[in-house]
Amino acid sequence: MSEVLLAKSTGESLATHTAWCLKAGRALLAGLPLPDDEKRALTRDVLFGIALHDVGKAALGFQQVLRGERKDWGGRRHEALSAAFASRLPGASPAALLAILTHHRTIPDDGLGAPRFGCLPPEQIPWADDLTPVWLEMAEEWRSNLGRFSDEWRKICKAWGRGDLLDLELELAPLALDRPWLNRTRGKRGQCAAVEFAQRRRAALARGLVIASDHLGSAHRVPPTIPDLKRASVLQGEPREFQTAAATTTGSAIIRAPTGSGKTEAALLWAQRNQSGNGRLFYVLPYTASINAMYRRLGQGTSPDRPGVFGADNVGLLHSRATAALYALLEGVNDDCSCLDRQENAKALGDLAREIWFPVRVCTPHQIIRYILRGKGWESMLAEFPNACFIFDEVHAYDPRVVGLTLATARLLATWGARCLFLSATLPRFLEDLIRNVLGDLPVIVPDKGKMRDREILCRKRHTISMRDGTLMDHIDEVIQSARLAASTLVVCNHVRTAQTVYAQMRSAFGPEARLLHGRFNQEDRNEIEKKLVEEPLPRVLIATQVVEVSLDVDFDQGFLEPAPIDALVQRMGRINRQGARAPAPVIIFTGQVNSYHLYCECSGSRHDPACRVSRSLHELSRRANPVGEADLVRAADRVYASGYSGDEDRAFREGLEHPDIVAFEQRLLAGAHQDWVEQVIESTDGTVEVLPACLREAYESRKRKGLWIKANALLVGIRVQSLAWLRPKLTTKDDPWILDCPYTSQQGLEL
Repeated sequence: MSEVLLAKSTGESLATHTAWCLKAGRALLAGLPLPDDEKRALTRDVLFGIALHDVGKAALGFQQVLRGERKDWGGRRHEALSAAFASRLPGASPAALLAILTHHRTIPDDGLGAPRFGCLPPEQIPWADDLTPVWLEMAEEWRSNLGRFSDEWRKICKAWGRGDLLDLELELAPLALDRPWLNRTRGKRGQCAAVEFAQRRRAALARGLVIASDHLGSAHRVPPTIPDLKRASVLQGEPREFQTAAATTTGSAIIRAPTGSGKTEAALLWAQRNQSGNGRLFYVLPYTASINAMYRRLGQGTSPDRPGVFGADNVGLLHSRATAALYALLEGVNDDCSCLDRQENAKALGDLAREIWFPVRVCTPHQIIRYILRGKGWESMLAEFPNACFIFDEVHAYDPRVVGLTLATARLLATWGARCLFLSATLPRFLEDLIRNVLGDLPVIVPDKGKMRDREILCRKRHTISMRDGTLMDHIDEVIQSARLAASTLVVCNHVRTAQTVYAQMRSAFGPEARLLHGRFNQEDRNEIEKKLVEEPLPRVLIATQVVEVSLDVDFDQGFLEPAPIDALVQRMGRINRQGARAPAPVIIFTGQVNSYHLYCECSGSRHDPACRVSRSLHELSRRANPVGEADLVRAADRVYASGYSGDEDRAFREGLEHPDIVAFEQRLLAGAHQDWVEQVIESTDGTVEVLPACLREAYESRKRKGLWIKANALLVGIRVQSLAWLRPKLTTKDDPWILDCPYTSQQGLEL
């Protein structure tokens, strides 16, 4: 018996791999949110593509690579052989052939501009009138293994259910695709101009499903059925009236409700109402910390006896650092699991979140926009975005350009049957108007003061606000004295350096009862700090930066805050007397900040400029009568943001809203390719770079030697790109990661 043909270097045969891919593909197709007639036609193309996608691996040279007998095959692509064999089969549609040909590489470069990477070599494409020498050599190597291939082909036909192809003559044919399909140019001979949109869309969708099936089949995973979200229990008790309104609203909408009122539950009730057959849910948040917290809430849960709303099997986590976050979450689930096993599990979950797998995804807006702008892997959205529900939470926190891109995306999604919900505690009126101008006259769901249970939250008075002229350090003795008299005190600073300075003072006064939280801790220490804040009694004093504004479910007795825009101040105040169960808590806001750099000012740089939102925020809050209620904060936010975007902000918003790749999506859709620039534009917007403190280098290298790359990377610290210039003398850039010779401790973080 001759050697079996391989598909993987692990020893898996071509037929076995293909059978796994077909299983995954059938499950994916069954879970598509598409009409039955479209799904049936697509099924033919996708199963055809899956069955044929790897048959080119039968070539002798490729088999030698898989068996370790040679290093590589000289850059020759098995996909070209697979497409040539598929071209002689009945039913070989353009969509199926393009999916086979491009399931690893994109269509050939157009030769214009900088070279693209990951493209098919044009000399290996078997055009009928241009069979090149390299192609003829590849074809001969494939034919030399026909005896072995015939055995695998019979097994593939059986798994595919195509017994009618068993007696087919095993031979290659020229590529049965018209040349425009592989032409990127925007001229009349290019794909976009020469091929109708419906055909390009179908080919892109088929490609995405073939690639997803290949990935899942390689992992021996078959996706589960899409659950009915209505079966999940969202509320513990009786709904508030505004939650009932959300649960009975069909179509896109806006919800504005105070922090702690149950607006997340209202959003989930809306999603239950609006889920269509096989419909997905995307819960979108601006910050990774809040995304991780929402993932726990919807998926994994906080403990074995308190599972998430939809269950861990149904919820995926999707952001640039998702694997590290999943590793940290898994540490509390199975203490018997080794670090390497936990790392492998975290990587597998992170990989699945990027595939067509989880029916519920918690992610950043950038992940949605990345697909709409056709970054790598964009085709999967054509399978998942139609008829889906999108919840855009904390939309007030998006920068103007992302707001524009998000609204442009929502406008396009609406044409695909998707429904969008915009959710915020402090949604400025101008932003509400922008959403409704772009998407139509959406209903706005707000708590109703005339309804008993809604009135409870609207009339809740959680804070008394006082202003102090000067800075936090000008009043540090008052802060210390006040903290001695309270069980727990929150101090929020605008800069890490300020927080570290204040912490030194508090540490002298309160010892270990004072703690520090900011963005210049490595992920390992930050996880530990946040875990203690949530699971243990609150410290006497927590000194934090704006990282405390998101995700942390903490409830301090009083607060001292540096000046910030109204929405940031409201988020900080949301961590003080959070549920409003106690008497109104004192909140002191200082009119000046310690650091000379005004982080939030969009004006000339001076916080005292009356045009500055920080200045307007302090002015509006100072006018409110104490104690302050939720309605007061909403009115203050509306007045602060009354003028909306202007200048550079308005330009950025308009650029996002009118982005040509979204506005002209149909005209620009290019099947078989992605846009390389999207990754840099979308995933590098936080303006930070990760470095390794020199004192942690030994621990980092030790973990790397053990193969614990997630735990090693958890020692890295993010710093702003702008800081690199003046840190250059202390930075060693010849290593990966860069080494920074600055002090670091688990109590203070990185000190610059």
